[in-house]
Amino acid sequence: MKTINRLTATSLLVTLTLASCRTPKSITLPAQTPATEHTFPSIQVKNLADETKAFPKEFPGERTLLLIAFEREQQDMLDSWSAKLELRKPGAPEWLELPVIDDAGAFMRWFVDTGMKSGIPDPSLRARVFTIYTPREAFVRHLGLPDTKQVHLAIADRTGRILFHVSGDWTAAKERSLRSAMQ
Repeated sequence: MKTINRLTATSLLVTLTLASCRTPKSITLPAQTPATEHTFPSIQVKNLADETKAFPKEFPGERTLLLIAFEREQQDMLDSWSAKLELRKPGAPEWLELPVIDDAGAFMRWFVDTGMKSGIPDPSLRARVFTIYTPREAFVRHLGLPDTKQVHLAIADRTGRILFHVSGDWTAAKERSLRSAMQ
């Protein structure tokens, strides 16, 4: 009987702990638009500062640069792009970093976000990182991106229309094209 009571108490404690975790929700993508127009889906997503935004209408700029990654190993590539584009300097274009992760449930969302918060102590950077928990393959199709094997930088307006995108490692030519498209 004591074992059953301990198991019940333990189960209750775990349930209450997980229920109290403020985790972002899994995102269900809306139906895709015709293949000729690639758009950012209308979604609600939480940043690492625990603020919820409705994208794309609450993108920070008329044109927002989206830095999109799918694997932890791609972070160095995004950091390289960020440094080359001088995104942390005054006068930089409006930008967001969007890790896109297949949803594995509430506990994993909490675990991933907690880990990312510990790696990003700067509150101003946390406010720009929005983890999107949704099937990655569906997300890249929605935006018209070729794959999840590399990082993508996309420019989107507040209607969600993808105006330009570039993929992979930084090169001077890609940077020139991106800067030109931001105008």
